[in-house]
Amino acid sequence: MLLEIFPEIVYQENLPISSYNLEGINFRNNFSSSDDILNLEQFKSIKELIQTHIKKYTYEVLEISKDLNFYITRSWLIKIDKADFNPDFHRHVNSFFTGVLYLDLDENKDSIIFQKHRDYQYVEYDYEKTNVYNQTQITFLPKKNDLLIFSARLLHQIGPHLSTNHRICLAFEVFAKGVFGKKNILREFN
Repeated sequence: MLLEIFPEIVYQENLPISSYNLEGINFRNNFSSSDDILNLEQFKSIKELIQTHIKKYTYEVLEISKDLNFYITRSWLIKIDKADFNPDFHRHVNSFFTGVLYLDLDENKDSIIFQKHRDYQYVEYDYEKTNVYNQTQITFLPKKNDLLIFSARLLHQIGPHLSTNHRICLAFEVFAKGVFGKKNILREFN
C-alpha cells in the first residue's frame, strides 16, 4: 500500500470565452505595461469567470474557511509572437495563489512546466523510470481557454514557444482579506 501525503494540486477548468479584446493594451518585452488588466472594462466578464473559479478552488477544493475573502491583486498579459521566450523557474511572492488563463496558444505545443521544490539531499540517485512518485518536473499542455490556479509557492515557468503564432496568457495573483490564523488557539488576526 502507498499513502499519498501532502499532494500538490493544480486546479484546471476550461472557460467559456468566445472572444477577448486587446485594444489599447501596450506590451513591453512580451508583458503588458499594466498589471491591472482584469480591472479594465473589456476584461470584466473574464474577471467574473476567474473569480468564480477562485471561489471553487479555495472553498470547495481546499475547503478554506469562508472567514477569508480571496481576491485578485495583480493581473497582466503575456504575449509571445516568436520562438525565443523562456523565463527561469519562479514563484510568486506576496500572494497565496497564482493563476494563468490561456487565451490563445498552439495546442499540443505550448506548455507550462511545474517543478517540485527539493530540499537539500546528501546523495542523489537516478531512477530507472520516471513516475508520479519520483518525478521532479511536469510539463502540462493547456488548451485554449484553460484556466490554471495553483499555490504561489509552486515553481513554474512558461514552456518554450516553438512557433510564430501568438501565445497570449492572462496571469494573476490572489491574496485574501478577513480573519487569518487559528481561531481555536487564540492566534487569529485581521
